[in-house]
Amino acid sequence: MKLVSASVQGLINSFDYSIDINTEGITFIHSTNGAGKSAFLKLIFSILHGDMDAVMNIPFKKLNIGFDDESTLIVENDKGQILTRIQKRGVEDEIAPEEVETLKPSVYIPADRLIVKKRDGRLLYAMDAYSKELEDWFHSAKDEAALEISDAVIEEDLGDDEIEYGLRDMKSKVDFMFNSGLRINFPIGLRIPPSRYDINKNHENYLKLMKVLRAYIDNNYQLAESLDVFKDVVNSFYTNKVMRISNGKIYVDLRDGTTLPLDCLSSGEKHILIMFYRLLFQTEPGSLVVFDEPEISLHVSWQQRLGPILNDICRLRDLQIIIATHSPQVIHDMWDLANELRT
Repeated sequence: MKLVSASVQGLINSFDYSIDINTEGITFIHSTNGAGKSAFLKLIFSILHGDMDAVMNIPFKKLNIGFDDESTLIVENDKGQILTRIQKRGVEDEIAPEEVETLKPSVYIPADRLIVKKRDGRLLYAMDAYSKELEDWFHSAKDEAALEISDAVIEEDLGDDEIEYGLRDMKSKVDFMFNSGLRINFPIGLRIPPSRYDINKNHENYLKLMKVLRAYIDNNYQLAESLDVFKDVVNSFYTNKVMRISNGKIYVDLRDGTTLPLDCLSSGEKHILIMFYRLLFQTEPGSLVVFDEPEISLHVSWQQRLGPILNDICRLRDLQIIIATHSPQVIHDMWDLANELRT
């Protein structure tokens, strides 16, 4: 489901707002300071994320979230007790908080995004935490890249022509993953694409290869795609520097070949890297992303470029992104997608 609207009553005991949400791409929210736009978006995220403790910390009376299937999630704060129900075609049913969490996967990118808090309470620099996380994911994918067909179970036999077509179709994805750094190791004696003679000679093993290769691509193609897009996007912003990823590790090189420690990047460069890392590696397709003040530390020219790039990522991953911003430069020429919260 996709969100189409949201309205709140009694936000911070003062404000009533209603916004329309774009089902395809980004939606901007802007207002004066203290009008509650960040609280409004944090409330939407916390409800959909099932974080009732965070919901309790935001004063409000009632929140309605409309979906594209004509249903509405209704959340009421009754003297500190959070009540949730779903309304559709005039019929209302209660819904438990843990069920609300299943309605729409959600991600929150806060304004203070340079520091992350781990589950054990530790505070880490986001750059260090994400770089280590990416390296771990890459090595996990690399460990799976030695394809093993001996234990593969054939559930359905296919003709030689079907095997040939299927493996040729996978070849383009295998090549793309290779160029992103994910090299697949095929069993000895098998190759891709195979000839019809190869398949006829070794039908069963190619059938098994087709199965395990498809599973590997399903598990890791998005990682390869994210690596490729991440490098392109970040490097479209950086000047006199190039970000590269080698063996899953993030490096930034100066034009003379000197490798620059990540903590020596400017604040704006760090924000660019962190924002797009979160969107590409930590956000599952079909999610709602609540994004607070993406303009922080960014030059005006960088702010103006954010909207189109974010829209491209929305299309790539079928995302909805709601952005709270103070910057007309971030909205730029996309005012038809903007909602003003008037106090």
